[in-house]
Amino acid sequence: MKKLLLFAAAVAAAALMGWLPARQRDIGSLLPAEVLVLSESNGVLTLDGGEKLQGQGRSWQEAMSDLQETAPGEAFFGTTAHIILVGDAAEQLEAVLDDRALRPAARVYLGMGSPKADEAAPYLKTHQGAVTIQQLQAAWLEGELITLPRLTEREGRYRLLG
Repeated sequence: MKKLLLFAAAVAAAALMGWLPARQRDIGSLLPAEVLVLSESNGVLTLDGGEKLQGQGRSWQEAMSDLQETAPGEAFFGTTAHIILVGDAAEQLEAVLDDRALRPAARVYLGMGSPKADEAAPYLKTHQGAVTIQQLQAAWLEGELITLPRLTEREGRYRLLG
């Protein structure tokens, strides 16, 4: 027990002195993505993260990489609370579930219409779906099916079904 306490104290001291490898971030350059909308057109995926955050690619990983590279700051996914997969982009669900940059508590939806991240965010703050990444990962491992809630957009108005 005494050795464990000494080790913990040494790690804490090293962290305070900056000796441990840590990635420092300028908070002012962070661009949080609260909602991610993935859509597909002619085989190209477009990932909309809201204001100034957009990426394209042939896969989820390519679209995420493009979004991060083209962002005018550092795209931050620690605040992502909602992921909307529109149309054929739903085929990327497995890649979304494998992405460790996303919060396990982020909720996942099937999008209908043309949802936009900035427009959907206020609606989703008060109307949240019940299916999270973590629940989908657990169901995937167990071979269970989970029906994703549908988020519909029509003329800028949103509605959550299921």
